[in-house]
Order: sequence, then C-alpha cells, then structure tokens
Amino acid sequence: MRKKKVAVILLSLPQDGGGHQYAFLMMECLKEMQNKYEIVAICGNWFWRSWCRKNKIRCLEEKIPDTTENQMQFNRIFPYLAKIYNTYLTPMGKALKKEKVDILLSTVQIYFIPNYDVRIISIVHDLMHRYEKRFSEVGSEFKHREMILKSMVPYEDCVLTDSELGIKQFRESYLNRNTKKPQIISLPFTVPEHIQDRQEEYIKLPCKYVFYPAQFWTHKNHINLVKAIQLLKESIEDIHLVLVGSEKNCLKSIKKYIDENDLERNITILGFVSDGSITYLYTHAVAMIMPSYFGPTNIPPLEAMALGCPVAVSNKYAMPEQVGDAGLLFDPDSPEEIAECMKKLWLDETMRESLIEKGYQQVARWGKKEFCKKLDNILDRV
Repeated sequence: MRKKKVAVILLSLPQDGGGHQYAFLMMECLKEMQNKYEIVAICGNWFWRSWCRKNKIRCLEEKIPDTTENQMQFNRIFPYLAKIYNTYLTPMGKALKKEKVDILLSTVQIYFIPNYDVRIISIVHDLMHRYEKRFSEVGSEFKHREMILKSMVPYEDCVLTDSELGIKQFRESYLNRNTKKPQIISLPFTVPEHIQDRQEEYIKLPCKYVFYPAQFWTHKNHINLVKAIQLLKESIEDIHLVLVGSEKNCLKSIKKYIDENDLERNITILGFVSDGSITYLYTHAVAMIMPSYFGPTNIPPLEAMALGCPVAVSNKYAMPEQVGDAGLLFDPDSPEEIAECMKKLWLDETMRESLIEKGYQQVARWGKKEFCKKLDNILDRV
C-alpha cells in the first residue's frame, strides 16, 4: 500500500512574522511524518527551496499560479466545470495528477487554491478583515479576502483555525447549519523551536525594559503603548520600552510621536532582528506587553511565557483564553490601563515571579508533540 502523498504550498519568509512561524512548525512536524506520508513541496521563494533541500523534501518544479477574481468567480459559479478545467488543463493540475497527490495543504493565510481533484486543507488564522475592517491593512482587502473564502468553501475539505473562537467566527461568517463540509478544526500555535532552544544573541540595552515584538502595522497598536510610556515617564524615570519588527504602515507616525514628546531616551526601536536576538530580548525583559487589536490569538505571548517573561495582553478575542491566569489583561484603547499593567510588572517582583511560574504551566499544556499528533489526526480524517 502506497503512502498518502501530501503537497504543501510554501510562500512565507522569516520577516512575515507569525504566519511564517506557523508554516515552519507545520513543516517540522510533516518532516517527522515521512514514514507515514510522502511530502512534496510547492515552494514560492528561496527560503523554502533551501529548507526543503536541507531536509531532503522534494520541491515540485511548477510555480504557484496567480489567480484573478474572474477565475475565483468561475470556480464558485461553475464548480464541476472548474474542477475538470483546473485538474486536466492547467500546469499545476496536471502536475498534481501526475504526482498522484492526495492532499493539498496550504500554509498561507487566506490563499486561493483552485478546485483541483484533490483533498484541500487551508489555513485561516484570523478573519480580522471582517471583525476589524476599520484598519486599512485588512479593510482594503475585504473584497479580495471574501472572494477567496467564499469561492473555496464549497469544495475545500478542511479549514484550520487558531482557536475555538476562530471556529465560531468562520462558521458564523461562511457556513449555514446544514453545511457538513469543510471540517473546521482548531490547530493552535505553539512555541517555536528556536525559542525552545534558548540560543541568545546579546543586544546592548538598558538593564531594565519592557518589550513588544510586532511588525509596525496600525492594528498592532504601538501608539497606545508609546502613550502609556509617556504617562509613566514622570513617576518612573527609567521606564524603557524596546520595539522590534519590520517596517509597515505606522512606523513613521510612531517615530514622529516619540520625537515630538521627548521620549527618545525611554524607547528603543530595533527593527527586524534575528531569532537569537528575540530570545535574548524575552529572557532579559521585565515583561512583554502586547496591545494588539488583532486575534484571535498571537505567538508572542507563547514565546514570552516559555522563556520566563511575564505578559500583559489585550482583553480582546481569544487572547485572554490563550494566556489564562498567566498574564495581565487591559483594554487596548486605554493607555491608562496599559500603563497600570506596566507599572505593576515593573515594580512588583512577587507578581512577576508568580506570573512566570504560571506561564511555564500554561505553555506546557500544548507543545510541538501535541501539535504534531493533532496534525496527523487531521490528515487521517481528511
């Protein structure tokens, strides 16, 4: 009996943040399952081609096709005709047929896969284009994302979300009560391996600081965190915030606010840094503060708790569920609440020690072993 063949779509890069870390975790698990499944990759960039070569996973030669909205509508309106066309008349369809692929798994958030004659598993980390469309970075993509999701729902077999709330949001957005397909399954983030390895790269910083790792998108809410630092500056002179992450649509405005309010000595911006530097920053920080508006969940709280760094996070979506009693919660719209949480963590060593211990317990409940086992079960079910 031949092994079931799983083809994996890989497009992310390290600077893409959480989406890339999730894809990396998934591939690390699939690599360990090669005694059960034959894994082939459809790589969209140098990173994944190099990774697959190093880990002896074969890459298909075919390029991942770009899809227009007209093609998506074609798949949605004429599903059976689209299935025949995509499977037998397109280069990718022919390749999947020739390879006898059983399951096509996308590691990319909300990515359109045409209706091929294979089982399809997609990933939807969040539906914030629906729930937080006031932010231009997702609001401007509302029509495109909706087209992708609504076009694929009739023929995909499984959708993976990050939480039980993610399942609920997907069901209420795209499925009716009688819909049996696709299966919606929660496969949450877990602590990345580079964090578990605890290999640090030293960075020269003040001996005491709070930390926020996030790309500079508006929805990451750096501005209210900076305002909280401004509120604390008078009572805690040495308060210091370290920000890391790729430049996106709000970095210039954050820098301008820092300059205009004389906060240069209290805030350090490092940009994109290595995994070793991230580990160092967590390990030596007073706390990790995450005021993001987006969920349902995020990776930084898991990384922080695994490295003994206390956390304070937004009280939105599934973020309170993710940290449990191992973190402080605040309203992300309130710089005053953010400042109060930071003050407690900065001054109360007993509280910090309690949260550190609870954080270790929280992340121990769900690790790579559990992630791999559930992924294996999902592949079996599909």
